[in-house]
Amino acid sequence: MNKIITKEDILLYIYNELPINEINNVEYAIATDIELLKCYQEMLLIVNKLKNIEENPSNTVISILNEESRSSSLEMS
Repeated sequence: MNKIITKEDILLYIYNELPINEINNVEYAIATDIELLKCYQEMLLIVNKLKNIEENPSNTVISILNEESRSSSLEMS
């Protein structure tokens, strides 16, 4: 009996977190179902964009926060 492949299965596949015994089923489904292929491609693009997001604030943001912090502490004095 074939399991229905979900978007969650595809996401687990992309992140290599899918159980080994399900990998072939997902790969087959992606290869034979145009809608699942489109879903896979869209998710892959999103995942790649997410990898490019900076986890640390830029120097500009840090400078602004420092300035705000200094001005707030001056107002309290």
